[in-house]
Amino acid sequence: MTDANSKSPLFNLLSIRFDFPFGVSTKRSVILIRWPVVIVCSYLLLSPSIRWVNPVLLYPFVLFYLASNVALRYVTKARFERSSFYTPLVIADTVILTVSLVVNGQIETDFYLTYFLLIIICSILESPRILIFVAVLAPVVYGLLVLRSPGSVDPDFFLRFPFLFIIALFCGYVTQLSRAERLLKEQAEQRNRGKTEALDLVSHEFRAPLHLISGWTQALDSQMFGEVSPEQSVVLNKILRQTENLSTMVNSILDLARIEAGETAVQRDDFSLIDFFQQLRMNFDVPVDKPVVLQWDIAPGLPVLRSDRAKLMIILQNLVNNAIKFTERGSVKISARWAARSDGVDVAVSDTGIGIPKDALPVIFEKFRQVEGSPGQVRGGVGLGLHTVKVFAELLGGSITVKSEPGHGSTFTLSLPV
Repeated sequence: MTDANSKSPLFNLLSIRFDFPFGVSTKRSVILIRWPVVIVCSYLLLSPSIRWVNPVLLYPFVLFYLASNVALRYVTKARFERSSFYTPLVIADTVILTVSLVVNGQIETDFYLTYFLLIIICSILESPRILIFVAVLAPVVYGLLVLRSPGSVDPDFFLRFPFLFIIALFCGYVTQLSRAERLLKEQAEQRNRGKTEALDLVSHEFRAPLHLISGWTQALDSQMFGEVSPEQSVVLNKILRQTENLSTMVNSILDLARIEAGETAVQRDDFSLIDFFQQLRMNFDVPVDKPVVLQWDIAPGLPVLRSDRAKLMIILQNLVNNAIKFTERGSVKISARWAARSDGVDVAVSDTGIGIPKDALPVIFEKFRQVEGSPGQVRGGVGLGLHTVKVFAELLGGSITVKSEPGHGSTFTLSLPV
């Protein structure tokens, strides 16, 4: 059965670059390619020709080196997807390879030059085909040059051919892994930049007519152009509410794009929570077009908070709008209290709405997730509000929790450090 990690983007990209699938994951391929390196080094270390090296001392080291490749099986797959993981691995193996050649003592200077030159070349090459060609050609050329010289040939001499091939393949493959990861990051950054630019453009095109509709609706409702009947005022308020919902949806999509592109920074400032909730309350002064009452229970004496005011506003606006959306009648209560147990502030948004099924609670903060309402009931939105709430809460160093029961409403609690 194929390893699940063989479907990773890094493995797929590497397979494409080598023009054939390895059939194994990145982790397994690295371990397999490293085995010949470990075995050759162990053989050289177990055949020392230098007198000052005690063979008895080399046995534990050889066992440890063999065990190191076995231990790689227990390293998480995610570590093999990072180029930073291979740098110390290649450095350590290169040092051990060099030490094993020195300890063996039967290698001439020309082989050392070939060995280091081959490592440098294979670390520079970008084409996998050229890499494989060099890995095959290097030991052949070295063998032809050495065999032209007269004299007897030591049996250990023939070990140098696979040695050079293995070193070239190992160093080249690890280099390709690092390049593949960098290429994936660059592609992801380009996609995120393109997505953000496209959404910025789309959101601008949406916002312009939305602001126009909202402005003219408010002008009509304020009787700027003549008398407005109570029935017309109700209709105008519904238009205004739906315009605000659409504007919130556009903002949620744009916020999500910025989060995924890594362009969301936290701007921390000191501000009064009392003043903050007064501003939040003013944002919801527009009458709700259904029998829902907003209740505000803000404890006096709340401390000054050092946080990102704009992101906190987005969090609470999303929570309140969500509560209003899923409450047909009753109330939505916004409360804020000092939480002595956590040395912070707890802000709760409670409603008497439809509630959330128990099986939906674990996934309620995921992207594009929405609670199903009654048949034929259209709630609007794209399911990004609560996901944005969770991400922003974590950015501010806080957390968001939810308690709910179908038919008895929901309570979302935001906990923030002071």
